[in-house]
This record gives sequence, structure tokens and C-alpha cells, in this order.
Amino acid sequence: MIKEKLSFRTLRQSDTQVENIHWETHQGHLYCCRKPALLKMKTLLLSFAFACILIGALEAKPRKIPNEDSESVEECVCLNGGTCAYFRLYGRPYRCVCPLGYAGEQCEIDIRSKCYDDNGKDYRGIVSKTNHGRECLYWDSKELKNSYFNAHRANALELGLGSHNYCRNPSNGRKPWCYFKSGRKVLTMHCDVPQCEKVEPTVPVPTCGQRQHKMYKVVRGGSTPIESQPWMAALYQISRRHKQETFLCGASLINPCWVMTAAHCFPDADFVEPKDYVIILGKSNLDETNLEKEQKFLVEKIIRHENFNDLTGALDNDITLIKIRSTSGQCASLTDSVQTICLPPSDIKLREGTKCEIAGFGKESYNSIVYSQLLKSASVQLISQEVCQSDKYYGKLLNNNMFCAGDPEWKVDACKGDSGGPLICEYNGQMALYGIISWGEECAKEHKPGVYTRITQYLPWINEKMSEDNILRSKKILK
Repeated sequence: MIKEKLSFRTLRQSDTQVENIHWETHQGHLYCCRKPALLKMKTLLLSFAFACILIGALEAKPRKIPNEDSESVEECVCLNGGTCAYFRLYGRPYRCVCPLGYAGEQCEIDIRSKCYDDNGKDYRGIVSKTNHGRECLYWDSKELKNSYFNAHRANALELGLGSHNYCRNPSNGRKPWCYFKSGRKVLTMHCDVPQCEKVEPTVPVPTCGQRQHKMYKVVRGGSTPIESQPWMAALYQISRRHKQETFLCGASLINPCWVMTAAHCFPDADFVEPKDYVIILGKSNLDETNLEKEQKFLVEKIIRHENFNDLTGALDNDITLIKIRSTSGQCASLTDSVQTICLPPSDIKLREGTKCEIAGFGKESYNSIVYSQLLKSASVQLISQEVCQSDKYYGKLLNNNMFCAGDPEWKVDACKGDSGGPLICEYNGQMALYGIISWGEECAKEHKPGVYTRITQYLPWINEKMSEDNILRSKKILK
């Protein structure tokens, strides 16, 4: 007699509650049998799951953020040069890896801070006792749940409040303070934090246009340490889908809160969203992150020149201001690898043949497929306006908002990817931002030198836009 398997779907619902059972008829009898294959499969799956958990626990260390949009990283904002990393098997898989001297969920705590400036509003140190030696309450403790200042405020990070009990001055009072408990009462008291000594320099020390590694002569162009171009900034665009950061343009730090780049880096001005960009300072290598040197910032505002024009084949008014900030409102901290570049005086006159420097991560030649991963610098010479406006060069495409610079042997030039970066010239012992890398015909082509935005034409515009944003007029202009 042939064994006949009954369809699982033909049985009553009550008979199918146990999914590991199937029914068979053999020699006139109905048999109830468990499916051994399913039992083996379940055992195998359980063993595999246990192995995954064990391996995952051993691999709970940071790695680079993946391209897949498996988890939103919008809340992973790291301050003071911190880097967002991925940790497996955590409730918050994206966390900050802080540079030396900083701690906290977003690297907002300055471990090395021993005193406070002014009234201590920006104090982010780790003192946690009152003047009378009482231990401070944690800002996120249940005792402070109904207090006006606690870690649950929307602007807690900006005020320095978080999962800690360090003294802060969120009320903008006389000095840092904290809550403490006395019996059943919650009270406030100033903290045992000294005020920093104010040192008045007898002679004003110039702070812009200074660098740790001086450049004496670069002929063919070569990789350079960031300390030789510490005002160099890298503009990245963030993919909305994958949250991946892609290098876009070079830029220059002209103020701790402002960088300057080319307008053509933002071709669709009507659709530009500041949240889609980040600025990284102190970067020497696009493929590597140096936590000790780099500082990363959000973009708060993008101000592209209102008369930018690319319809003639040239790029006119090719200039953009970008305001940078951290979520706590901090701007760039000046170090050996991060410095501001001076803006030139409005009446500066540089002669034809003056040697200046360009820097960037652009392509090494017009036909190159990829950008240079290392920061490179080269020496170029200024070309007279008369020569560059001749028919042999760029003719009527060039106006007084632009100027040319190149290599006499036509072997060195800015190229694609260098856009927005600096052309700097020495003036009175300091380096000044004389031009923005803008456009040109191919790269290092004979009689087709690089064309640069002339900064002196835009000094009133720069100061006006920065002042409109309630920022003091730039003090980086050379006297």
C-alpha cells in the first residue's frame, strides 16, 4: 500500500497548533509524527544565534560608520574634534570617540580645564564640589527633575548640563555653581573653582597668518603638513540617505567662526541646506582622521554672493561665507594645526611675478580620475592683469574681480577639487588670503593659468555679511 501524506492545510485548526507535527497513513493506520528536520533546524539556529552573540560581544569596539543607513546618526554630534563611531550591541550604537583631554557623550567635557574665564559661562571642567566642600548633585538626577536647570532641558548641551555633577553657570551668574542636597532640601551654591588669571600682553601679538612650519620654496608641488597651511579647511557634503560624508571643496578659516570658499561649490543655491554640510579643520589626509589635530564643525549658515554668475564661461563673484559652530556654540580653537588667515588690506598692491602659495586636495592633473588624498601645496607667480586679459590668455572673460597666477614653466597649477581653497601671499611678515581658487581652462595648460577671486574687491561685502550676523567686524585685516 502506498504511503499517503495528508495536507497540513486539510486538518482542523485545533490539530495544527503544534507546527512540528505532521500526519501520515500507513497500512491503514494514522500516525502522528514530529518533523525531525525542523527540530534539527531549530537546534542549529539556536547554536548559530548563541555564536553570533558571543562573537558580537567580543567585537564591541568602534569602527568607521558604515555607508548603509541602518541607524540614524543625526544625534551623534561630537564636539572638540571628537569622531562618531559605531559600537555593536549598545542601545546607542553610534557614539563619540573623544580626543585626548575631552570626555562626555559628545566630548563636551574639558578634563584639563583648571579655572574659568569671565563669569564661567563657558566653563566645562570637572570640579564637582561647592565652596563648602559639599558634593554636587548630578544634573540628570531625580532630585533636579523639577528644577529650572537640569540635563533634560532642550538646550542642556549648550549650557554644559548632562549626565554628570560638574559645576556650571547655566544662569549666566557671577561664577560656576551647582545644586547640592542638605537634608531633604535641594539648594544651590557657588563652586570651588578658581578664576583664570588675566594676562595683558604689553605688545599686541598677531594671531592670523602665522604657521608652525614655514614654506620657503615649493616648485613642482608636493604633500605638505597641515601645520604649514593651518588655515586650510575641508568642506564635506553629507548624503541624506546614507549619512556618508564626501569631500566637496577647499576653504579658508578667516575667523574662528567663519570660513570662506567659492560660490560655485554650491551650484544650486536655492536648494542649499546648511545641515547637509560639515567643515573639518586641521586635516592633512582625506583617508585618515587625526583626533589630535582635527576639529569638526556643523555648518550654521551659508552666504553665497548674491551676484554670482557663471553664464559667460567665467565665474564672477565666486565667493561664499560659511559660518561654523558646534552644538554648544563653540567656534574653532586655534592650535598649531588650526589658525586663521589674515584678510589683505584693501590697498595692497602686489607686483607681477610675486610668488604666492596655493593648497588643496585636488587632482594632480586634468585627466586624473581621483583627488589627491594628501594635502598639497605649490608655489605660483602672479600674472599681470594686462597679460591675462589678452586674447592669448582669457581675453574679456577676465574682469577686475579676478586675477591670474601660474607657473612660468606651466607645470604647476590648481586643478579640479582645489576649488574654494586659498591663494596666500606674504605681506609684512604675515600670510594674507589674496585669492580664492576659482576656475581655469584645464590644469597647467600653457597660456591658461589658474583664475582666482580677488579678495580685496570683497572686503566691504565680507565685513557687512559678518556684521549682519551679529559678529564683530573682522579684526584679521593687516595694518
